[in-house]
Order: sequence, then C-alpha cells, then structure tokens
Amino acid sequence: MQDIALNVPLDLNTTLNCGQAFRWDKSGDCWKGVVRSTALKLFQNESKITVMSSSPELLGMELDSGLAYYFGLDHDLGSIHSTLKTISKGFESRTCKIIDSALTEARGLRILRQDPFETTIEYMISARNSIPAIKRSIEKLASRFPENLVELDGESFYLFPELEQMKLLTIDDLERLSLGFRSEWVHGLVQSLEDERLFAELNKVSLEEKLQELMKVRGIGCKIASCVALFSMSELNAFPADVWILRMMNDLFGITGTTQVVTETGMSMFSPYAGYMQEALYRYYRENKLGRTK
Repeated sequence: MQDIALNVPLDLNTTLNCGQAFRWDKSGDCWKGVVRSTALKLFQNESKITVMSSSPELLGMELDSGLAYYFGLDHDLGSIHSTLKTISKGFESRTCKIIDSALTEARGLRILRQDPFETTIEYMISARNSIPAIKRSIEKLASRFPENLVELDGESFYLFPELEQMKLLTIDDLERLSLGFRSEWVHGLVQSLEDERLFAELNKVSLEEKLQELMKVRGIGCKIASCVALFSMSELNAFPADVWILRMMNDLFGITGTTQVVTETGMSMFSPYAGYMQEALYRYYRENKLGRTK
C-alpha cells in the first residue's frame, strides 16, 4: 500500500465514471480496476490517494510516475477551464450557464492516458454497444487467458491480453466472448499487427493524421478514432461524438449532422481543449438526462 499526495486537483469519482475507461468499478470508497498489466485499488481522501497495486510498475513506469501519467496530472486544469470559459462567453445565456455548471462539476475530472493498444481494442468492442455489455465482453476476453490472473488484497483480476495472446484467438473464439459482429474487426486488427509499434508511431504525428491513420482500420470510424486519440494519446482537442454529444450539440448550438461533421465542428469551436469540453458536457448531459427532446 502506498500513499500519494496530490498537488493538483483530481477527483476519482468524476474521472473514472465518465465513460473514458471500461475496467473500473467502485465498491464502497474503493475504485478497483485493471490498467493493462496492473491491477489497482484506489482510495481518495481529499488530496491524498492510497494505492494498492499488483505490481510496482504501471504502464512501464514506477507506480507513482505511472499514476501521474495515467491520470494526466500534468494537464493544467485551471488554465484549461479558464480557456473554455472564455470561449463560452460568446454563446447565448442558457448555453453559458450549462457550460459553467458542467465545468464546475468537472473541476477534478481529468482526461486519462490509457494504453493505446488496449484502448483501441476496447473501443472497437464498444461500437453500437451498451456500457454494461462492453464491460462484460472485455472481462470475458481478459479471463480467456487464465495465465493472466493476478491476486490483489484477496480478490482476483485478469490483466488485459498481450498482442501475442490476442493473435491466438479465432473469429469464432471472439464471437463466443460476446463480441458479435465486432469479432471480425478485432481479429483483423490483431492479425495485421506484428507488434505495437503502430501506436508509438502515431504519437509522433498530428491529431488529424492520427485520426486518418486509425480510420484506415476496418471497424474504426471517426468516433472510435477520436476516443483512442483523446483517451490514450493525450490529444486534448479530439472531440468524440456519441449519442450524448450529438444531443448536446443540437440542444446547445442547433448543430446537427454526421458524427464526423459534429466532431470537426466541436474541435473547431473549443480548440485547443475540445476534449475537456466534451467530457465535461458528456458527463453533465448524461447525469442530468438532458437533450432527449431535441
């Protein structure tokens, strides 16, 4: 067990319960989850995080550095929110009030830096799928490999499969894990990769180039590509447009159109931090069930 003092705002509840990641669950005051090859239990007491971990490392770094990286603690939330509030001053009164409320409620929400290989697979599984079904499919996939079982504080967790393990699965295997029509997409991507170098190479190019390259993969459209860029590559101007964001953009701005049109519009309107505006408004609209009548 390790205590980590926070010098910057972080709210585990808003960050881990806003649709970014699928392998976290809350039990009492404990957040339990798996980040690629590390199982974690996190407890927050104001400006301190108490961590239990199955490994001394996270995402190839020492645990404290890995957690700071994963939670984007280098993102200057004060400056980001100030910029977004300045942008919103040009909008009509109701829109300004909603944006202000959304940002206030999201003051400790941070964009995660997840593992890009895991994030890509998980978001391919998310296509036209509910969050409970996504989580079940991911857990079935992880538990397909009993050698990936780890114990932490008396509980069992399955680490996310490595690429070499994923390559062993046939389309039929994936279908039996409840991936449905997504099985061919996941199988196709996995078999096309010799290693995970693709994701390291993508980190060297612009957001627009990332989206273009990701959308060359069968099963990855604009929304999934934007999610991968935002939630694993720290592209803070990515603007994934799911049903809640489509409702929000129509409700607040009268903007409609395809997912790609809404995505590009959001990136333009809220640059350079469209991703943080997206997450704040996504959470606010989902929590308050807004925009359904538009």
